[in-house]
Amino acid sequence: MIGLVQNELIKIWEKKNSWIFPIILILALIGGSILEMKMTPQYKGDDWRASVQSEITKLEKKLPTAKTEEELMNSEEDFDWEDTKESIEMNIQDYKTNLENDVSPYTTSWSNMNGMVIGMKSLITLFAVIVCAGSVSSEFSDGTIKQLLIRPHKRWAILLSKYIAVLIYTAILIILLVGFGYLISIAFFGVGSMGDKVLINGVSGQIIEVGAALFFKMLLYYLPGLLLVVSLAFMLSTLFKNQAIAVGVGVFVLFVSSTIGQVIQMLATDYAWLKLLVFPHLDQTIFLMQDKIMNTVTMPMSLSILFVYYALFMTITFWFFQKKDVSI
Repeated sequence: MIGLVQNELIKIWEKKNSWIFPIILILALIGGSILEMKMTPQYKGDDWRASVQSEITKLEKKLPTAKTEEELMNSEEDFDWEDTKESIEMNIQDYKTNLENDVSPYTTSWSNMNGMVIGMKSLITLFAVIVCAGSVSSEFSDGTIKQLLIRPHKRWAILLSKYIAVLIYTAILIILLVGFGYLISIAFFGVGSMGDKVLINGVSGQIIEVGAALFFKMLLYYLPGLLLVVSLAFMLSTLFKNQAIAVGVGVFVLFVSSTIGQVIQMLATDYAWLKLLVFPHLDQTIFLMQDKIMNTVTMPMSLSILFVYYALFMTITFWFFQKKDVSI
């Protein structure tokens, strides 16, 4: 089995896109960090609280002379939305919230990791789906499936080795995301501390989390949905002999799953059976913000539903490959 997995990994890395995807990922991390520096005010000093208090004082001085959005819209003068009375009041309240909770509003290495690196996880899912959806179907498209199956190995072993190989490739992408994401965050925002706090908006209000702990929680909660989407793409790869169709269907499902999941959550109150569909359960990170989704579904229930779909996908995948006609 180890030899089969090694052979499949060689096949994956022989393809140009398998090398291009990690490069794109790293460039996206760099680009995202540059945008973060330009769009968010940065403070390099040690006493961020004094800087925040200074900002509050400046904003409070501007507040009496500031005009409301309605007043500015009715006037003919040019204005900046950040100078409106509503915007200034909101900024003051945000800064006070940071002081009350002892959470810096300025970007640190771990807050950048939580914002930009977790935001990049969709790229990993996309790249993994593309590689996975073509893993079996490419053998049919390239005409190499017969040479593969004449070897003295069971069909299930050959298919399992392909599945393990794409999981290893996906794991490598995640490791690159974490490793390069941290190094890039340090380069742009300093080393910081693993104990730095991050303030996030939950359904029940403000939630304070330690930056490093929050990052690894979000990464852990992301994995079940990623595994299911990759397994779905792998199933599609066995169902279609044409690589383009397998990849196209896999990418399409990936992009529409989020929208369908949101629609299902809105309709679930009227149609309880919709809670059993897979789409609302693909993003487990939502359970960091709230205890339940669709009013009654807890995280264990959601994970159980994902497991049922995972078992179904794997059963269909291996059964169909065992029965599939290999004639070209």
